Amino acid sequence: MKNYYFTITPLYFLSISFSLSSSSWMSIWIGMEMNLLTFIFLILNSKTFNSNESCMKYFLIQSVGSLMFLFCISMQMLFYNESFFINALVPPLALMLKSGIAPLHFWTPDLSMKFSPSNLFLFITMQKIVPLLILFSSWSTMIKWAIPLNIMIGALGGMCQSSINKTIIFSSMNNSGWMLLSLTESFLLFFLFFFTYFLMNFMLMKFIKNHKIKWITQIKSHNFFKKIMFMSLMLSLSGLPPFLGFIPKWIILKKIIFMLPMFAFLSILFSVFIIFFYLKLSIFMFFYSSLTKKWINWFSYSSVNISLNILINFTSSFFFILCM
Repeated sequence: MKNYYFTITPLYFLSISFSLSSSSWMSIWIGMEMNLLTFIFLILNSKTFNSNESCMKYFLIQSVGSLMFLFCISMQMLFYNESFFINALVPPLALMLKSGIAPLHFWTPDLSMKFSPSNLFLFITMQKIVPLLILFSSWSTMIKWAIPLNIMIGALGGMCQSSINKTIIFSSMNNSGWMLLSLTESFLLFFLFFFTYFLMNFMLMKFIKNHKIKWITQIKSHNFFKKIMFMSLMLSLSGLPPFLGFIPKWIILKKIIFMLPMFAFLSILFSVFIIFFYLKLSIFMFFYSSLTKKWINWFSYSSVNISLNILINFTSSFFFILCM
């Protein structure tokens, strides 16, 4: 297959911009379909062993969500005010299915195993922007029960996984709950959270891609500094201070603790579950791995890259604190 990457990528980001800037439901649907087709081309372009299978499964599931969404906007155009129940329930469910958030997340863990790191990165970041923003802007009351559900399932589901991809998927589900929670306060807070989430996942996926890691147990065979880098990124995603991921979650909690105290309590509770799991994983990697010492080239590219990523995690946290 020819390399369509440099042709498709601009169209991919254009489809997201088109959906977000559209003023009619039909235009939004067209933008999401453009996004679906371009993302499928990117999956096929990855040339992984399971790319065809993952492409077909992703296409079928997204087609179901698109048909549900199209059916509802057609009913709204034909029978305005006569199909309130359908328009209030089915479109948000269709958007939840397309974004892979709870309670319609059943297809994401298995499909994630067939994604390359680059495709998984796009799936857990850029593919969520349009459905989540549309979901909140038009069905804000509907998502109030989806917020604790995503935070809870994302936390508990990731605790029993040995696959890196599945762990990241459940972490993404938990962070999707935080994204929806940030939207209840302001769009600025949402974009702050999304930017830090995007940055952390970019560094994590780069690490996974460079070292071809698929299972958590594979980390044991790497040297001390690579383990430090991996765990700093995972702990940052979990929201452990003083890592970068803690700052936006702390700001969200400060904003909602008096307005939505129950949501704040559940968010803190299930964040503790995630942090406990990752800390337990850290102990496993550092204290139960091989005791064979390996010489490290302190000035190699990989060592500098690892140090830079760890430095970004810490210094960005302090930068946000100083700016507040």
